[in-house]
Amino acid sequence: MNSMARWLDVEVGTDDIVLNTLPSDVTLVDLHNDNEIKLLVGDLGKGEEGPKLKVFKGAMQVSDMVLPDLPLGVVGFYTNETVPRSQPVIGIAFSSCIHMYRNMKIFYKYYLPTVEFNTCEMEVWKQLMDPLNHNTEVIAALTESFKSIPEKVLSTQSRNFLAMSEDQQLEYLEHLTELPSRKVPEIACIATLKMQSVDRYSVSCLVVGSEDGEVIVLETQTFTQIAQAKVCTVKKTPCYMVTTGLFNVDYRITIATREKSVCVLKREWPEGRLLFSTDEHIIAMEVMTADNSIMVICTDHTMACYSKKGKKQWSMNLEHRPVAMTLVPVVHLGVTLTAVALASGHVHLYDGKARRDTLFVRGGNLMLKILKRTADFNAHSAGVEATASAAIAQKPWLIPKKSKLFLEQSLRERENAGMMHEVFQLELNRLRLLAAKTLLEAHMKCDNSIGSGAMEPVRLTAEVEGLGPVFRVGLIIENTSSDKAVIGLSILFHVHTSNYKVSHPYIKVPLISPGSKLKFPTKVEEVFEENINPDVFFRTVTGQGGEAALVKVLLLKHGRSAPVLAATVQMPPTDPMMLPYEKLQSTQNFEHNT
Repeated sequence: MNSMARWLDVEVGTDDIVLNTLPSDVTLVDLHNDNEIKLLVGDLGKGEEGPKLKVFKGAMQVSDMVLPDLPLGVVGFYTNETVPRSQPVIGIAFSSCIHMYRNMKIFYKYYLPTVEFNTCEMEVWKQLMDPLNHNTEVIAALTESFKSIPEKVLSTQSRNFLAMSEDQQLEYLEHLTELPSRKVPEIACIATLKMQSVDRYSVSCLVVGSEDGEVIVLETQTFTQIAQAKVCTVKKTPCYMVTTGLFNVDYRITIATREKSVCVLKREWPEGRLLFSTDEHIIAMEVMTADNSIMVICTDHTMACYSKKGKKQWSMNLEHRPVAMTLVPVVHLGVTLTAVALASGHVHLYDGKARRDTLFVRGGNLMLKILKRTADFNAHSAGVEATASAAIAQKPWLIPKKSKLFLEQSLRERENAGMMHEVFQLELNRLRLLAAKTLLEAHMKCDNSIGSGAMEPVRLTAEVEGLGPVFRVGLIIENTSSDKAVIGLSILFHVHTSNYKVSHPYIKVPLISPGSKLKFPTKVEEVFEENINPDVFFRTVTGQGGEAALVKVLLLKHGRSAPVLAATVQMPPTDPMMLPYEKLQSTQNFEHNT
């Protein structure tokens, strides 16, 4: 099946749609709660046209909104679970603040908390504020002190001062009346994290990564800070974040940094930990939903996969420079593909490291494609030739040379071939005898929990709940077949009537469809004599219960004389505190009589 047969093209329309954006400024949101997903694009603008937030319904632009600055990221989330459901909030990150929009109208602005200036930087500013130093030679010498401070630590005000000319610096200092003491950190990236449910419309919190190497988690109802941590022990600047899990249960934030590394941050960690480092800068990163493995594409035209613990699993070379990457879940096939966009205009779809499809798109235009329900992405139907990197990966095994020890062992085996064969046959027959004895013992006890034969495979499991003397025994019967149903089964309890009483000793099992399971709860009551021996309560500890403390569950098949399979349940002792007062008195009478 070729690529054209898998996808249906959607007409873009008569007007040309030209977009200038980044992957972090694109998101899909049910903007008006009408079950129609809208495409939101934070357009950076081009020429005289400034940045805008553009909304698309299908292939048509339905609205836009002027933005005050270049967007760093666009996300959508819900702040409550009221009924009827409220409209989602659109969060757009700018330089040092996040604007919150609802119904395309701004209603809140969140600014990152300010931090103290670096000590060395503060000393330079104190000298610059002195009017005696307001000359070009002294200012030039002091600006060199700014350059000696790492750029990551340097504040935005100091970086802007370095970018000015000498005349502009002098004019700026003459108008500066107050010594700067605190700086506002800048936002590097944003993401969302579900609070307590993975439901589509559940409440999310906002995750913000700053240029200072901090990760801040915001509660979205009051927009207050509920968690804060460092990206790593050594200061690193985040550029991409992928969140998994739930904030109130357990979560994992995978962070790609500008220092060619990937870190991980978990719940209640004060700082993240380094997972792995790459040879070149990371362009994009995704986390696979199945096993939390991490996919990265780098500027050296490579795509690599790492385990969730940071171990490199494989790497491959791409034909052109990668520019973006995203996950494409194909629900009806149960697979998740990785889409990699290249600078050449091609979009490659990978299943692991195997390429399954290729698309071609035009830069700057909006193109929509619909995947057919009959589309298949297996290796045979993909019809894509193996890449050069895949061929290189299939290298022959490196077989070591024959050592002296190997030659001596070969000679010994040739000289003693007959004796070795006799020993091998003896051990093989002994193994066969042991297997036959074990099988016969299992058949005599009829204590198997999985059976297969004339009927389809069936699994029987049992669990006991309660403190006694009335227990709840839950039986679960599962049909492990993928294409056939099971009918004509029944359940029979076999107990010692002097010890236990079953409310429903015989249960008919209805038809069990392929791959499904049924649960049958039954009450089992422990029976006590008039004078109770206190040792009964400790029989599982002393081992005196014997077979009297066992309950056998037999699964019968209509038309068969022997049980299909069985399960033996070791009943726990009854908690003495659960017995009536009269029964407790009888234990005292028993001790008095003895």
